[in-house]
Amino acid sequence: MIPKPKIGRSLFKVLTGVVIGSAIGSILGLTLAPKEGSETRQIVKDKSMDLFLRAKQGLKTDRRVGFVRRCLLGWLSKEEKGE
Repeated sequence: MIPKPKIGRSLFKVLTGVVIGSAIGSILGLTLAPKEGSETRQIVKDKSMDLFLRAKQGLKTDRRVGFVRRCLLGWLSKEEKGE
């Protein structure tokens, strides 16, 4: 019997490391920032809003691309079958 790989456990460890590393990096970055606190907070706020809007737009684009891809694949499969 072949043992199953424990992907879930290793993925959890990687994601936990990424989250903890991101938190530590963010705290150190804000602490050691050369700009004033209010200015830094405004920059973080603007960048996070920009990232959110870009991600939202990307999701809309991916949905449209997925729909078009499904339509094209359906059309091509009908062409191959001669329908």
